[in-house]
Amino acid sequence: MLTPYDEALESLLERVDRLPTERVLLWDALGRILAEDIFADRDSPAFDNSAMDGYAVISQDLEEIPAKLRVVGEVSAGSEFSGRLERGQAIRIFTGAGIPEGANAVVPVEYTKLEGEYVLIEKPFKEGANIRRRGEEIKAGELILKRGTRIRGYEIGLLAFADKVFVEVYQKPRVAVLSTGDEIKEPGEPIEKPSQIRSTNNHLVYARARELGCEVHQLGIIRDEPESIEKVLQRVEDYDVFITTGGVSAGEKDFVHKLVKDMGFEVVFHKLSIKPAKPVLFAKRGRTLFFGLPGNPVSCAMAFDMLVKPALLKMQGVEEHRPKFLRAELLRKFSRKGAERREFVRARYMEEDGRLFCDYSPKTQSHMLTSYVDANCYMVVYEGVYELKVGQQVDIVPFDW
Repeated sequence: MLTPYDEALESLLERVDRLPTERVLLWDALGRILAEDIFADRDSPAFDNSAMDGYAVISQDLEEIPAKLRVVGEVSAGSEFSGRLERGQAIRIFTGAGIPEGANAVVPVEYTKLEGEYVLIEKPFKEGANIRRRGEEIKAGELILKRGTRIRGYEIGLLAFADKVFVEVYQKPRVAVLSTGDEIKEPGEPIEKPSQIRSTNNHLVYARARELGCEVHQLGIIRDEPESIEKVLQRVEDYDVFITTGGVSAGEKDFVHKLVKDMGFEVVFHKLSIKPAKPVLFAKRGRTLFFGLPGNPVSCAMAFDMLVKPALLKMQGVEEHRPKFLRAELLRKFSRKGAERREFVRARYMEEDGRLFCDYSPKTQSHMLTSYVDANCYMVVYEGVYELKVGQQVDIVPFDW
């Protein structure tokens, strides 16, 4: 009995718990998931300041142009002008400097001409022109970053603004990656027989998990021998997530799914009603999630994206951890012979005039990893659908959801 995708995803996510949190230095928070709400401890800007290099003036002095004003001082960022600006006067001001008392506009320097102790203003500016008002971006006490946010360089800047020397983040999932197969050779090893192939899956999964912010441990390749595989699986609880590739189908040397059952794992599902990646195994022992991914590279990649990725995101506290579906207009007719399973077709979407369009890769077979080149989404073909017509609205899942 094949498990439908939606049912499998729900069963999986029900068994995923968020990891504990830890405090790290601000600079070490990059790429991590925020585990606390961050509030501003002060207004931004903290005071009225100039958005331009130029002259602080009283806008009423600019009703007749050109206006000639006497320059009575200068103020730069980090300094203050002691005094009050009066009618007929101007103060040289630099970007970020506080607006002097009495001034209500800033004239950019390119609209001025200095003549001795006077400045000529060549264009009128209204009250408030080129002034950043206190608190116009952020007010003290305002929520500026929500828990569950992935911290990029931009967020590091906001955390620094909020005076966060230490940041509470979710722990990184410890992920193990293991490939099985007698025929697999690592890059750099010689291919000695036509039946031997290069290892791709363990490197693909390792890289994808690293991209998601995980601490990944590459366990390499192990032969299709029950004793060897069982020995490695004894270490499964050293990790939060244990991922194998290969050995989960129904062949004589597909030992992984048999061993998992014999070793007391709770097997949640094995074999899904999807294409590719039908022989996906998900099990749990203790706190550890176990994924047995198929050996075909596309099946492995798609199963990771649509099943493993949501789990890894949820573990790290990401609120939007479920696959994100968008609607796009199909550019070419799509047809298939069998429609029993839900199919995830590598595709590319693009936006034009506010509309999304989608075109799919002609390489639909599960061994064709080159179908990911230039692709940026999966096009979803639902159960019972044999044909999609040009112009039809289809569901897509962007790779970067």
